[in-house]
Amino acid sequence: MQAFVSNAFRHVLASYHLDDFEHLWGYRGDWFESPNQGRGGWSGVNRLVLERQDGEPLGLFLKRQQNYIRRTLRHPFSGVATFSCEFRNIRHLADRGVPVPTLAFFAQKSSQQGIQAILVTEELCGYRSVDRVAAEVLNNPAYTRGQKLAVIASAASAVRAMHDACVQHRALHAKHLLVNMDKPDAPKAVIIDFEKARIKPLFMLRGLRDLATLNRDVVGPGNVARLYFFKQYLGVDKLGPWSKFLCRMVIKRSRKRRQPDASVMPA
Repeated sequence: MQAFVSNAFRHVLASYHLDDFEHLWGYRGDWFESPNQGRGGWSGVNRLVLERQDGEPLGLFLKRQQNYIRRTLRHPFSGVATFSCEFRNIRHLADRGVPVPTLAFFAQKSSQQGIQAILVTEELCGYRSVDRVAAEVLNNPAYTRGQKLAVIASAASAVRAMHDACVQHRALHAKHLLVNMDKPDAPKAVIIDFEKARIKPLFMLRGLRDLATLNRDVVGPGNVARLYFFKQYLGVDKLGPWSKFLCRMVIKRSRKRRQPDASVMPA
């Protein structure tokens, strides 16, 4: 059985007898997200609130799945648990400094019921989806222009860091890009949910799909804010021939499935 326990969480998990596969698999509690049925199995999420050694609360998300697999080149027939893919992707990104959830536990095993997998990550306190933050901040006079730009820049920086690590998210919706505004002058962004992510060697291939999905999914910010995001993502003050081409490609792909009232970046 493949297993991982973070040293940072080992003691607190052990104090609740939740540091091994069997106890975590047998946990009974209300579902934070009702189990999804599909891929020949199921996948669901519980929220745990434990207590650290210093008495401070520790929020964790316990994700469990059974026979919830995807086919890969290495496993074209048996498939692999999607949480196994997410675990590897998060470790890959964390090692490269990309803002992602903190891993606490992962394990996978084969049983008579099929492939079972568990993934536990630390709760992201104070983070909200980028579209909610944009709606509350960008047109709010209580925030300075610098603070508004910082929100956009933090989101763009997180996405670019992921792509620089050669990872394509493949489902980069607004709910998967979160922003923390506890410090308005220095907002923090983090990306979640890497079950569908892939390693893509070509920058154009990994960036185009994710940028188009995000541009289409985030409804509210105007063209000026979207263009600023794009420039921050590319790290340029002014678009050149190549960046204009990429921008047009993002717009074209965004329009294929966007809602009728959703704005997109200007060409």
